[in-house]
Amino acid sequence: MPREDLTGQGVYRLSDGKLVKRCNTLHELIHTGETTPSDDATFLDRAGFTPLEQVAGAYTIHVASPDIEVGSAYREGVEGIRYLILATPDPQAHFYIMVGDSLAEYLEILELLKPLAWHKRQALAPQRE
Repeated sequence: MPREDLTGQGVYRLSDGKLVKRCNTLHELIHTGETTPSDDATFLDRAGFTPLEQVAGAYTIHVASPDIEVGSAYREGVEGIRYLILATPDPQAHFYIMVGDSLAEYLEILELLKPLAWHKRQALAPQRE
């Protein structure tokens, strides 16, 4: 059960057209006694995810590498996940969205993120007088 005292972060999965919180951090996906890294970049690297595409200030899409060893606790923690999308709605908040190997699910998530990307682009655009 996600803890409510950790605001501004989370790991979500699409379910019936809605984002459902699965846990608070990527590190909570590891269910072994293995020590987890203190930062998300190390976790993503050990789980075999690399950046694929970025919309500046809005989100970064990470894709699973087929080369990662299957026995890794990190890989098992994200089993069946093809994409991990890091959304950053503001400087104090970020969350990950887990996406399986489904084009429909992937496109639905991108559709949900469109307003965030639009807002970030508008904020970065030169102001007109």
